[in-house]
Amino acid sequence: MQQPVGYNRERAAALMEKYGLEAMLVSSPLNVWYVTGLPTLHGAPNPILEALSNKFPNFAFIMRDGSTMMLGWVGFMSPDEFCWADDSVAIFSKEMLDLPSTLEELGFTGGRVGIESDIPKYAADNLAEGEGVELVACDEVLNELRLVKSEEEIARLIRSMEITHAVTEKCLGILKEGLMDSELIEFARREMLNEGAEDWNHFTIRFGDSDPEAPGIGRALQRDEIVRLDLGAVYKGYASDLNKHAIIGEADDEARQVLDGLVALQRFCEENIRPGVNMNELSEAALDWYDEQGGSGAAYLMGHSIGLQVEDAHLFGTLGGPDMEFEENMVFEIEAWEDYRDTKLGVEDMYMVTADGCRKLSSMTAEVFEIA
Repeated sequence: MQQPVGYNRERAAALMEKYGLEAMLVSSPLNVWYVTGLPTLHGAPNPILEALSNKFPNFAFIMRDGSTMMLGWVGFMSPDEFCWADDSVAIFSKEMLDLPSTLEELGFTGGRVGIESDIPKYAADNLAEGEGVELVACDEVLNELRLVKSEEEIARLIRSMEITHAVTEKCLGILKEGLMDSELIEFARREMLNEGAEDWNHFTIRFGDSDPEAPGIGRALQRDEIVRLDLGAVYKGYASDLNKHAIIGEADDEARQVLDGLVALQRFCEENIRPGVNMNELSEAALDWYDEQGGSGAAYLMGHSIGLQVEDAHLFGTLGGPDMEFEENMVFEIEAWEDYRDTKLGVEDMYMVTADGCRKLSSMTAEVFEIA
């Protein structure tokens, strides 16, 4: 049996107690992998379990003591090589699913059972047939469970960021007037794999006023346009997220001043985050500080946990966050944005809470890279 990459049985048990749950049914491929090791991620050596999950489902139960039961497709025959669940049940099809019986075998006698909000309806209906089952949403519990990272998770996140650094630098090296956004995405995708990624998370690319959420339409880069490179690789399941800017030509003083201010806002957060600091209080203090320094008042700040998802959970910033404290080994992004002419300028880097403070894990500078 493999050792868990990130799942912590004691932390799970504590959260089950905190939220008054007798069991949780985990249904999303991402969380099934996290809890059991069943290779349900898209970046698996063979992502067939994810591809066939509409016909051959995969689930996991977490019990009140943190023990786990894997429910996976009968065709998967290698639990010892991949998995860390305490036990397993083979499932042939969703029509043969009997979740209440599995719960009974695990010692369930009634109470609150957590389910993910996007659980397939057939699975929720099946589970609801069990005697004494009270279904409640547990997304918040699973998000909190994944917030604190293990040493192995941190190592994977750092490696993922290193890959994204390398690919971003390579992308900067091919920027030129007339380059198509589709060509840039194709190049970045190929280079992520060449650098050791198993998958990619996102290619958020903007030329001037183009839509960064929907690039790749054949838009040609023009001189004096700001380029946004917001890329994320995936390494052994874990994502990274890095944003940098460039221009064919020279950046003006206004652009430099905007970025300098946003870097200072990042630094304020970094210098004031440590274990025990309340996330909401940090958020209010950061935005107040930025306004006092002469910011435009329109800065968009967001701190989001990163791990199996590029935005595991929103922790602080303009969109708010949970009323909880930072803990050691939380890994997150600090991003901040301001309007600039027909586009936006922003900074985004990865950080980790240490025993007595906060450490930046990404290292590229926040300047606008100027290309002759």
